[in-house]
Amino acid sequence: MRQQYSSYKECVDFFESAQISNPNLFKVESIGKTWENRDIIAVSISKNINSHLNKPALFYTGTIHAREWIGIELSLSFAQHILEHIDYDPKLNALLDRAALYMVPCANPDGFEYSRNHFSFWRKNRRKNADGSFGVDLNRNFSVGFAPNKDTTSNVYSGPSAFSEPETAALRDFVESHTNITIALDYHSQGNVFFPAHNFIQEDAVDAIDLNILASNMAEEIKKESGREYGVHMGKPPVHLISGSAREFYYSKGALSLVAEVGTRNISDYKEHMSQNVDENIPALIHALSEVNNYKKDNNLKRVEKFTALNVSSKEVELSWEYVDDESLYFEIYRSKKQKGFAQSSNRIDRTKLKTFTDKNLSSSTNYYYYIRAVSKQRDVKSPFGQMCGVRTSPADNMFSKILYPSADNIGY
Repeated sequence: MRQQYSSYKECVDFFESAQISNPNLFKVESIGKTWENRDIIAVSISKNINSHLNKPALFYTGTIHAREWIGIELSLSFAQHILEHIDYDPKLNALLDRAALYMVPCANPDGFEYSRNHFSFWRKNRRKNADGSFGVDLNRNFSVGFAPNKDTTSNVYSGPSAFSEPETAALRDFVESHTNITIALDYHSQGNVFFPAHNFIQEDAVDAIDLNILASNMAEEIKKESGREYGVHMGKPPVHLISGSAREFYYSKGALSLVAEVGTRNISDYKEHMSQNVDENIPALIHALSEVNNYKKDNNLKRVEKFTALNVSSKEVELSWEYVDDESLYFEIYRSKKQKGFAQSSNRIDRTKLKTFTDKNLSSSTNYYYYIRAVSKQRDVKSPFGQMCGVRTSPADNMFSKILYPSADNIGY
């Protein structure tokens, strides 16, 4: 089984070969060394690669847990997709013209190789602890919510201190030196679910709407590709489960940050089974790349404010909102029947320059959820989403009426 999957060396060789054949598109660099002296590589992908720092960027990390091989395999497949489509795919070309993609294909090279060659279900890195045990859970070794843990044999041992590990220190330094990162995706297995970041305080942070819609839009792309349903779960902060995670660290640096749990097992028995999960995630990654421009730090398109329902009847909902007057802008409105729904062209119900909209021909006694964002066509940028407006239409006038028929004895036949 193991021979079907790429080794870390094969991964590095692939990206170095891509850099040689496409020097204006790929850049490979070492951002640190592991305990066992392996290079931790970061790959930058963008057209006119030398200008990547001037573009908003998507940051991808994979296989921070050694046994979760999907991360490294997906990075290779996504890069291969770019190589195969860059010459003729206008959407991909446009995205990489104005955005950059950063990938750390394997954030835990030592642990990954130990998983491949010795014990498949190894999770941690390969630090030799003082008591002779091995490994730190790298996804508990970041600073946000770091929780000390003295049980070095635990699968979630967080290490002697935040960023004590060369792998997490390398990721920290990379993110802090690339302030153009606006979206960060950390790929794990298993579960077929997206976990948006939270602030350890409450779910309703201002950008919770953006996190949920990003995850829902990626889930919708997967569903269109394979029919598979991915969940979206932010939830209340389970501190004891996610203390010191990469996701919250990236979020603390200003990026919209998600964990993607892919597949139904850590390692598929056969690569063809994992390949199904890999293929369905490529459109989702392309969608995430398409959104980085809308969340760049100097985007001065503000959120729509006071997005409310003025009137609700059984068939219509009248929406209203506030925004600065600007003739160059318009608004996109989306409707869903799910509270954590997606917002794509398939459920966009209007584009308007007005600050009111009436949604008609609705079903009575039905929950609807509306999303809105401002758009500048001149600058080719969209605002973050305004806060969701949820309504329930009124019952129909005849919903409780009853038609009475005479009994059979009185019909007369």
